[in-house]
Amino acid sequence: MRNNTHDRADAEGGPEVPSHLQSVIERLKTLPPGTVSHDLAPEILARVRATETVKITPSVFWRWVYPLATAASLALVLGGLWVWSVRRAESDGTPAGRAVAWLCRTQEPDGSWNTARWGGNKQFEVALTGLSLMAILGGKEGVASGPVVDRAVDYLLRRQDEHGEFGAPFDSAPYNQGIATLALIQAYRVQKDERIKSAVDLALKAICERQHPDGGWGYRQEATPASNLSITLWQLEALRLAASSGWADLRGPIQRSSRWIASVADEDGTFGYRQKRDFPEGSPTLTAMGALSMLEAAEGTPIPPARRQAIKAQVERLAAAPGETDYYRRYFLAAALARLDEEGPRHRLSEIRSELAGRQVRQGPEEGSWQADDRWSSSGGRVYATALASLSMR
Repeated sequence: MRNNTHDRADAEGGPEVPSHLQSVIERLKTLPPGTVSHDLAPEILARVRATETVKITPSVFWRWVYPLATAASLALVLGGLWVWSVRRAESDGTPAGRAVAWLCRTQEPDGSWNTARWGGNKQFEVALTGLSLMAILGGKEGVASGPVVDRAVDYLLRRQDEHGEFGAPFDSAPYNQGIATLALIQAYRVQKDERIKSAVDLALKAICERQHPDGGWGYRQEATPASNLSITLWQLEALRLAASSGWADLRGPIQRSSRWIASVADEDGTFGYRQKRDFPEGSPTLTAMGALSMLEAAEGTPIPPARRQAIKAQVERLAAAPGETDYYRRYFLAAALARLDEEGPRHRLSEIRSELAGRQVRQGPEEGSWQADDRWSSSGGRVYATALASLSMR
């Protein structure tokens, strides 16, 4: 029995487009003009003509060509939509949009961002890929899915071992762990991929198992484990996002971590590295990190109201005089200021974002990126600077 669709196609000189593809075709019409890299039609027709045993009727032709044309069209649509989304981010003219476009252009074929290529330390490639993925996923300029996102997610999944830990083991590996987990949670929130969920389950288990008795986290290979604020905050951010995204049984680790961070804060709202008044690299960045943690902490965190007010005052003071270029500090200051729904903090946040926007490269091959010129750039390079500056703009 002949297919009715082919009967209608014979009568009209071509195939009737199924209703479920109409929306795809309509969306394809909205794409900007582009150049097709390879035309399939001549190859298809050549193969049809070379098959002498087949009578080429319209019905037979479309039975062969239509599935191939549909597959090619869908591939073109999906690829075109991805290019369109990246171009849209770039053409928005926003600093975050230009940063997303630069990150999309510089991703490696394996899904990573090669930190050594951009002036950083290859040991932190997992963390820098996570930060880049977060920058691409975040904000209205971001992209929720597509080849760049999928490759980054696949790369992170491949770098996770059977114990849930990311990357090669070394002293600073907890940075890779916390940031990669945070990035995959964000990816899961938009994609709902069970592969990602399983990886996050393992990653959270590994984080909780490495939590110190005092509630913090520290470097991996220290003879005497000592918690520090910088590593602790990334683990805590991952746990908090997981808890707010539906993962259970994280309340205990979160509360212990919050208590430890509160314990390194002074009465004036200044935070130390391992304890009160411990500032091996100065206090501003540590205070911005601690402030973010305390300002987003759930009710019941053991910090007096007067101390909380002092922390807010410190954040505004630091924002008013941010000092030398420090993308790490700007990121945590911007995140802390965003937690304060008040006119003063909003004004300071706008100033930080304007200052960062003024530093962005506006032309040339590195357009959309930020110069790696702060104290931490030897670890992360241009990828670090661009990802954190972009995240600070959202």
